[in-house]
Amino acid sequence: MNSGIYTAYSGLKGQMEALDMLANNLANINTTGFKEQRAFYQALNRSAAQASALEAAINEQAALAEAAFNFENGSLVETGRELDIGLVGPGFLCIQTPAGIRYSRNGNLQLNARSQLVTADGYPVLGERGAIVLGPGKLEIDERGEILVDGAVVDRLKLAAFDDPLRLRREGNTLFASAGAQAKPADSVSVRQGYLEQSNVNPVVSTVRLVEIMRRYEAIQKSLSLISNTLDQKCIEKLSR
Repeated sequence: MNSGIYTAYSGLKGQMEALDMLANNLANINTTGFKEQRAFYQALNRSAAQASALEAAINEQAALAEAAFNFENGSLVETGRELDIGLVGPGFLCIQTPAGIRYSRNGNLQLNARSQLVTADGYPVLGERGAIVLGPGKLEIDERGEILVDGAVVDRLKLAAFDDPLRLRREGNTLFASAGAQAKPADSVSVRQGYLEQSNVNPVVSTVRLVEIMRRYEAIQKSLSLISNTLDQKCIEKLSR
C-alpha cells in the first residue's frame, strides 16, 4: 500500500519512544550518577523489492535507533560524608551483583551488617582484593582510590574504563552491564571523597527537546489525518461510481 500511512505511523511510534526516553531522563534528574540517553533515528525501507524509487520513498519508515548514552561527567556536590565518593573522568566503580559484575558512577555508599562497603541497593563494591571490608577508625579515600583506615591501607577501589562505553547496557537507573565491551583499568579517573556526582541531565535542554518532540508528533498526526481523509474520499468516489 503506497499511501505513506506506514511512514507517518512509524514517525509517530519513533516520537513516542523518544518521549518515553526523555521522560525517563527527567524522572532521574536527581538520581546520583545517572547518565542521560539521547534518541537517534534510522530509516527503514519496507517496500517490496520490485517497488519503484518513488514508491520506496513514499513507504520509507523512520524508526528509533538504539539510544546512545551521554557519559559526560555530572557536576560534583559536596556532602562531607566520608562514605560518599564522586568520580572525575572516564571510569566506573565495579559492583558485585547476583548477575555478575556491573559498573556504576553512583558513589552513595553504605556499610552493611558485615562492615562491607556496599551500594545503596546492598551490592558489594569491589576493591583490588575483592569485597571491601572496613574496620573501625577514621576512613580516608584518596584520589587514586586507595582506602585507608586510621592511616593504614585496607584496599584500593577497583575502577574500570571502556574504550567503547556506548556499548554498555543499562540495568536499573545507575548500573551498567558490559554487553561485550571490554573493561580495563581506569587510569584517567580520580576519586573525590565527600562528594557525589549529580545526574548529567540538563533540565533546560531536556525541556526544549520535549517541546520539539511534541511539535513533531502533532505535525505527523496532522499528516496522518490528511492521508486518511484523502483515502476515505477516494474510496467514496469509487463506491459511488
